[in-house]
Amino acid sequence: MDTYDENLLLRALPSASIKRLAEDLVIINTPTHAELYGPGDMVNRIYFPLDSVISMTAPLGATQGEVATVGQEGMIGLPTVFGTEMANMRFFVQIGGRSAVMTADRFTELLRSDDDLRTLMLRYAHAMFTQIGQSVVCNQRHSLRQRCARWLLMTHDRVPGDQFHLTHEALAVMLGVRRAGVTVAAGNLQRAGLIRYRRGEITIVDREGLEKVSCECYRLVADVYDRLVGQTGYKESAA
Repeated sequence: MDTYDENLLLRALPSASIKRLAEDLVIINTPTHAELYGPGDMVNRIYFPLDSVISMTAPLGATQGEVATVGQEGMIGLPTVFGTEMANMRFFVQIGGRSAVMTADRFTELLRSDDDLRTLMLRYAHAMFTQIGQSVVCNQRHSLRQRCARWLLMTHDRVPGDQFHLTHEALAVMLGVRRAGVTVAAGNLQRAGLIRYRRGEITIVDREGLEKVSCECYRLVADVYDRLVGQTGYKESAA
């Protein structure tokens, strides 16, 4: 059981519920860039990230834009919670790591029979919808520098330690902007001593300072996860 504690959504479940899930969960490696499913694909497996980070992107003409990030605080496979088996977005691994996985059919069976599991998943879905909706407002109202700081904080929350691999190209997809814009924004944060960036490796140097640069959307979403799910996994700073 302790193995699955790395996923905070699983940790929030009562012991009886997690015991039922644990009978069918298998820990696998989810490598960077692996596509879990795309628009129109059947959702045949449920993923609970342990130390991997999954991006949820929507098609935008010939490109795509990220609408949410999922890590150890959540799960991939929400369509099953609402009684559908088809994905309408692309889900791929942004930062490789491990995930606890089970079949969607078995997960659906447990949702029907376990009130605590169903309630928690619906609350998590509400928190996820808040994250997606806030991202829309954030993209319209806040500067690229603020949004870049926000996404770096969100990624930092979902990985162990202070360093992670994230290229400018990947960050550009997350922010829905051109790579040149990300280069400028990340450069500004590095010159301010908030991050260190070298060959795709980002180190968070001053988290408190990064939170001050970020817009209010970051803390708003963190508070919603804390209220609805009970455990966010958001890293604390001295702020």
